Amino acid sequence: MEIDHPLVEPEALRVKKLLAEKSPPLVAALIRLLAWTLRFRLEDPENIFGRDLEKPRIFAFWHNRILMMPFLYEKYCPGRRMLMMVSRSRDGELITRVMSRFGVDGARGSTSKGGADALREMIRELEKEGARDIGITPDGPRGPRCKVQDGVLAVAAASGVPITPVTTRVSWKWELSSWDRFQIPIPGAVCCLVVGPSVPPPPSMDPEKFGPTRELLERVLADKSV
Repeated sequence: MEIDHPLVEPEALRVKKLLAEKSPPLVAALIRLLAWTLRFRLEDPENIFGRDLEKPRIFAFWHNRILMMPFLYEKYCPGRRMLMMVSRSRDGELITRVMSRFGVDGARGSTSKGGADALREMIRELEKEGARDIGITPDGPRGPRCKVQDGVLAVAAASGVPITPVTTRVSWKWELSSWDRFQIPIPGAVCCLVVGPSVPPPPSMDPEKFGPTRELLERVLADKSV
């Protein structure tokens, strides 16, 4: 006689699944609580946030700045929505559910799994009437740190939409020992959101022609992140 045994999930997997399902409201509330203690500044010398409001934007920012970006997007881009690439892992599921509370939707994929599907979804989005903005961490999800990978360049080349580099400069912060040196603002700090200058899309969809645009985007983000 056969006896069916229920599939037992590993404990760590069950915990991650539970967190992804139950903790997003708490995580989002903690981000808002941290934001309440911070003093915000905006540096937007090209007035990117104040012009061409009907056009979608491609935002690029380093992975280690991702914590406050959904809140800052909600704060400085009211009424807009963003589609952002997020990995298909359990951690990605948690991030997607947290970001959705700030007007940011997830395109699930990464350089290791599902990335091509996510990039196609973003390109299709930019072709729509009333398209959402696009958000990409060009060095995520595994690095190398502060090195632009092809994804954001491919989306810009296919759509013809310029890349808007954004970063944060925080007066006081904790910096974790993770691969990206993940940053957490210390309560009471000044958090400055730095926008632009815009980076034109690559002139060709051929990845071998991405070099100059990659170097420019890396240089702009490096200069603004000091």
